[in-house]
Amino acid sequence: MIIHTLNVVVLRCPSCGRLEFRGFSLFNFAGGRTWQVECSCGTPLLTISRKKGKSFWLQYRCGMCDSLHISRHTRKELWSRELLTLTCKETELEVGFIGPREKVQRAVQRHDRTLAQVARDLGFSDYFEEPDVMYQLLSLIYQLAEEGRVSCGCGSENIEIEIFPGHLQLRCQACRAEKNLPAATMADLEQVENLQEIRLPGHLVSRNGTLSKQRYRRRQKSRV
Repeated sequence: MIIHTLNVVVLRCPSCGRLEFRGFSLFNFAGGRTWQVECSCGTPLLTISRKKGKSFWLQYRCGMCDSLHISRHTRKELWSRELLTLTCKETELEVGFIGPREKVQRAVQRHDRTLAQVARDLGFSDYFEEPDVMYQLLSLIYQLAEEGRVSCGCGSENIEIEIFPGHLQLRCQACRAEKNLPAATMADLEQVENLQEIRLPGHLVSRNGTLSKQRYRRRQKSRV
């Protein structure tokens, strides 16, 4: 009898939008150790700890509501040959998967949802001035973020998106630099389609954490 002791977890980072894949083994928890996952942008995504008994406790940062969700699972569930789905407790949307690598990859391809699809499903069409333009713009931003092509001049890739009826606002969570992207016409959409990357202007941050008025200035073609 072969005991399956290695599986893969995938979660989408709520800060930068990237998918993070990590392999983990039953032996990661030997001696009561805790196992953690961080996104490449530095955002903590997942903590798995083992309490007394056979239960494992998962704390995962939700890519939908940005809250911390907690769930309890058995060893059999975490290292099963079947897929375990992690969901948002508020929206019940899928935010991650645990299981054998090939099944996790298929699940991501089958169920991966863009920001535009989520916005459409949640009924935001009446909120937007031009829904079709906004949905396509959200998809473009989402794709650029997943490829690591949305960043700030201060060096951070921890960018949040705030959605308004006629534009998107990108904001760096490190230095609070902002950039607005209009979503009122097809010309607005085409402008973003022609970009290789999006870089926020960036603010200098002093050692005591205060912002300087000076900004990073980088003049390169095909950036906004």
